[in-house]
Amino acid sequence: MTARRPMGALEENVMGYLWAIGAPASPGEVHQGVAPELAYTTLTTVLTRLADKGRVERSRKGRSFVYSPVHSEAEHRADAMATSLSSAADRAAVLSTFVDSLNSKDLAKLRELVGEDD
Repeated sequence: MTARRPMGALEENVMGYLWAIGAPASPGEVHQGVAPELAYTTLTTVLTRLADKGRVERSRKGRSFVYSPVHSEAEHRADAMATSLSSAADRAAVLSTFVDSLNSKDLAKLRELVGEDD
């Protein structure tokens, strides 16, 4: 897998919108749903860049395109966490600090996932 640049704030907002609606969206829908105060072309540029980065897929719908996420938000966030962890000099310290930062509900879920039910 090739290294990809992290997403900027507007790209994150676009991805958040696409994940939330759960269906392919046109540039116009994304424009209205994310940042109607920005130029329409700004949002189309962001969508094109996200497609170029492999984060969304673009498909034809009539004479236009619609965009949908390639991965779910959970997959995207898990990949970002794994990438961050893989570059850590002291993985154990990073994991320990992360676990220490979890609230009790998240810690219980983590224990459940790794098979350490209380």
